[in-house]
Amino acid sequence: MQRITGGRAVALALKTEGIDHIFGIVGTHDCPLFDGVYGDPAFKVVTVRHEQGASLMAAGYARASGKIAACFVVPGPGLTNALTGMGMAYAESAPMIVFGGQNTLAQLEREGGHFHELANSVNVAASVCGYATRATTPADVPKIIREAMRSMRCKRPRPSYIEMPLDVQSGEGDVTLLPPEHYVRPAGDPAAIARAAEVLQSAKQPFVFAGGGVESAQATAALVRVAEALGAPVITSAFGRGAISDRHPLAAGDGWGRYSFYDELLGKADLAMVVGSRIDVVSDWNAGARFPERIVQIDIDPLVVGQRRPVEVGIVGDAAQVLEALALALESHHPRASWFDVAGFRKRKRAVFAERAGPVLSVIEDLRAALPDDTIFVDDLTLVGYWMPVMMDTYQPRTLIHPGTYGTLGYAMPAAIGAKLACPAQPVVAICGDGGFLFTMQELATASALNLDLIVLVFNDNAFGAIRQYQNRVLGGRNIGADLKNPDFVKLGDAFGAKSIRVEATDLGATVRRAHAEGGLWLIEIPFAPKGTVEMVPWMP
Repeated sequence: MQRITGGRAVALALKTEGIDHIFGIVGTHDCPLFDGVYGDPAFKVVTVRHEQGASLMAAGYARASGKIAACFVVPGPGLTNALTGMGMAYAESAPMIVFGGQNTLAQLEREGGHFHELANSVNVAASVCGYATRATTPADVPKIIREAMRSMRCKRPRPSYIEMPLDVQSGEGDVTLLPPEHYVRPAGDPAAIARAAEVLQSAKQPFVFAGGGVESAQATAALVRVAEALGAPVITSAFGRGAISDRHPLAAGDGWGRYSFYDELLGKADLAMVVGSRIDVVSDWNAGARFPERIVQIDIDPLVVGQRRPVEVGIVGDAAQVLEALALALESHHPRASWFDVAGFRKRKRAVFAERAGPVLSVIEDLRAALPDDTIFVDDLTLVGYWMPVMMDTYQPRTLIHPGTYGTLGYAMPAAIGAKLACPAQPVVAICGDGGFLFTMQELATASALNLDLIVLVFNDNAFGAIRQYQNRVLGGRNIGADLKNPDFVKLGDAFGAKSIRVEATDLGATVRRAHAEGGLWLIEIPFAPKGTVEMVPWMP
C-alpha cells in the first residue's frame, strides 16, 4: 500500500498494464493526471493539437499493433472532441483507455455552470465505450483500471472511459496496486467446436469469410491452417485485410458483395465459415444475403453470432483458440485441394476493377510496388482510400487500416501517427483527400514535433468528391456544399516543417520511393480528379 495521489495511482496502474503511450492535451481539469506521469521514463506523452487527434491516434496505435494507449482529456469540450475517435474505435473494435478530467465530486450533477461542465458525462462516454465509470477515491483507481483492461482484453476490444474528478486526481489516499494479471479470453465450447469440425468436414465447397477479429485475436496463422485443410478460398472484410497474405493461393481478396462477380464463388459454395466479422455493409453490401444457407460463425462477441444470418453452428470464443482447435481436428483428415480457381477469379476481378476504377488502380498498384511488404497504409474517405481495401494487395496483418462503417473524415493522418508510434520500424503512409485532410491537418504539428518518418498523401480534387458524385447521380447534378476552396498544400506542409511537394499521379510511385529512402515527414499533394466512369464509392447506394 502506498499513500499517493489519484493521478500517480493512474500512472502506476497503467505501468503495471504495460501501457506506455499517452495522447492528450493538458488543461486545468487534467493537470494532476499529467503530473502523475511527470518525470517517469516509462511513459511517452504525446501532446496533440486537438482531442479528436488524441483518440484517433490511439485508435491507429491499436489497429496497427493490438496494443492499448491512453488518452488524457479535460471534461466537457475535451471529452466531446475525443468522442469521434472513440466512436471510430468502438465501431472498428479498437481498444483504448480514455481518462476524462472532471470538476470536484461536490460539484457534480448540479448544473451549477462550472467550467467545462457536461451533464451525464459518463453516460455520454458510455455510448461509444465497452466500459465506462467514474473513480471516487484514489484507492479505487487500480481496481477500476483492471476492470477496464479485462473488458478490452477478454471481450470484444472497445474503448474504456474512466472519469477522474479533480479532487480524486489531486487528493491522496492509501492505494494498493494490483499485480500483473494474465488475461484469458474464452476458448469456446468444446462440443460446439467438435460439431463445427464435423460440419466443415462434411462441406464439399466451403469458403472462409475473415474479419478484423482474426487479427485482434492474433489468429492469422490458425486461419490459414484451417483454410488449407479444407481447400477453402478466403474472402476478407475491409477490416480483415492481411488475415491471409494476398500471395497465398487461397486468398480471394476483399469481399465487396455488391459486385455480382462474387456470385461465381457464392453460387457454388455450400458452406461459409465466418470468423471475427459482423459481415458489415462496407465489406458486403448484402450483409451476407448471398451466402449459402449453411454457416459456421466464430466470434468473441455473442451479439454478433447469428446477427446477420441464421447459423448452423455458432461459437462464442477467442478466434485463435477456436481456430487452433479446428485446425487440429481438420488436419487429422487428408488435406483437400482447392475446389475453386482463386487465381483465375482474382484476374477476372482485377479486370472488372480496372474498368470501374480506371486510373485509381494504377495509383494503388504503384504505391504497392514502391514500398516494402510491411508498410502500413492508413486510408481516409477519399477516392483512392475507398478503393484501397478492394484493390491493394496486402501481405501482412494490420498493414491496411480502413475507417470502415463509422466513416470518420480526417481519420487517416492522426491514425497514421498512432500507427507509426506503435510500429516505428515499419513505413507508414496516410492516404488523405483534400476535404478530409483539413479536418485534422493540425496534427502535422504533432508529427513534426515527434520527428516522425511519415508519408502523408493528399489527393486533391477541390471537392468533397464522393458527395459531388453522389449528388450528380442521385440529385441530377444539383450540387451544394461539395466544391471546396483549398489552400496551397505544399506551402502549408512547408509551414509545418514537412518536406512538401506536388506531383502528378503518374509520378507518385517514384516520389513515394524517394520519400521512404530519405525518411522524415513528407506531405505529397497529388492533383487527382479522374473523369468518366470511375466509381467514387464502391458501396455507396
